[in-house]
Amino acid sequence: MSLLVDSPILNSPFEEPTRYWAYEEGQPVLKAGRRPAGYYLKARTRGPQMALLEEEFVPLDQVNTIRERVGTWRENGYPGITPITRQLLNHWNKPERERRLFFCQREAAETLIWLVEASPAERQGIAVPKDNGLVRFASKMATGSGKTVVMGMVIAWQVLNKLA
Repeated sequence: MSLLVDSPILNSPFEEPTRYWAYEEGQPVLKAGRRPAGYYLKARTRGPQMALLEEEFVPLDQVNTIRERVGTWRENGYPGITPITRQLLNHWNKPERERRLFFCQREAAETLIWLVEASPAERQGIAVPKDNGLVRFASKMATGSGKTVVMGMVIAWQVLNKLA
């Protein structure tokens, strides 16, 4: 039983993922689509470290719902956004940019924009709890995926819309 795969990298960092590795009964299986957001939970046990097949996958349903809705919103041309936001998204999505943005960077910014600018009907059922009266949004990104770039994108979006 091998948990290793010969070619772990399946997708371009510049495009939405279309394939991923999943583990079924301890074996890697290539699946179509995008890996669902979630995490593995180890059962409480003593002794040697448990194998992957003994872990339970816990999906993050709200994250998966938001991803799906942001994807639909993107496909529909970002309805409801400000003219400044449209200019920024057009600039960030240009394939001929000298330094193209990773898909995860664009999606992180799009998600925060969607949470603020999309119509209430599109955000129906999405609840972001307040923290001491403030609504706080966050994006989780992997090490080396460009979080600082996303922070700059979000600052530009906020400032330019405020000045408009």
